[in-house]
Amino acid sequence: MAARLLLALFLSAALPASSMDVTPLQKVIDMLDEVKAKGKAEKHAEEVEFAKFSEWCDQVRAEKTKSIKDLGDEIMELAAAIDKAEADAQTLGEEIAELETETAKLEAEAAAAKEVRDKEHEEYSAEHLDLSESIDAIARATQTLKQKEADVPQSLLQVAKNKAVPAEAKAVISSFLALTSEQGAGAPEANAYEFQSGGVVSLLEKLKLKFEDQKLALEKEEMSAKANYQVLNQQLTDNIKENKKTIDEKTALKAKRLGDAAQAKGDKEVAETSKAEDEKTLSDTNAECKATSEDFENNQVTRAGERRCAAALRPR
Repeated sequence: MAARLLLALFLSAALPASSMDVTPLQKVIDMLDEVKAKGKAEKHAEEVEFAKFSEWCDQVRAEKTKSIKDLGDEIMELAAAIDKAEADAQTLGEEIAELETETAKLEAEAAAAKEVRDKEHEEYSAEHLDLSESIDAIARATQTLKQKEADVPQSLLQVAKNKAVPAEAKAVISSFLALTSEQGAGAPEANAYEFQSGGVVSLLEKLKLKFEDQKLALEKEEMSAKANYQVLNQQLTDNIKENKKTIDEKTALKAKRLGDAAQAKGDKEVAETSKAEDEKTLSDTNAECKATSEDFENNQVTRAGERRCAAALRPR
């Protein structure tokens, strides 16, 4: 098109002109110079705009390339954080289950120990009551015999009925009670009564000492059993309490790690979305910059052709 325009200008220069007008040749030269100057100015403007555009392309490419790399690194770190948090939560869950099993076992041991202790104490209380009643009965019977009171038979019968009294002692008491019964009928002599009552008193005093020793031994045994139970129960209670505290702590930590995993998953999704957007932006920018670069190069070729054509048509 520029070549046809120049040709038309050149042909018009061949037309006749008055002496007062600029010569046709000069007009052609001026017009050619004007076309050349205009083309040069347009070429320069295009070069400036393309330089700005190229700078923008480079900046976008650099920014998006760095962003894509950073987001890729972040996604990898978040993926690792998710795996670690979920693994921690699983481990904590297993530890909590073990602690719960152990705690249930300790609670069962504590319950069993209490059951044994309650039974021991019940047996102790019954035996202690028997011994106490036996000691009291023997003391009353001894006092009755020594004072020769009328209720001697009744007091001795209470002693004889006590299951803790040995058979030999019961036989002696029964023999004395038979003698007492006969004396009441006027049969035996007073000396015989006195002799046997002294033997019964001695027997009763020995029985009383024996039962008191048994009672003391029983009380010591009860104190020892009670103390052992208290130590065992305190240890079990402390272990159960510590386990429950640890379970609560691990349960809270497990919830936190699951929360960390959920947060990391959300952050990872955001990072993946941003990375995808940056990748699309980079792809679109590369395509746009390539197309614009090709257009610029084609325009530069066209501008160069116009300058050559104008130079060729300019008269020498």
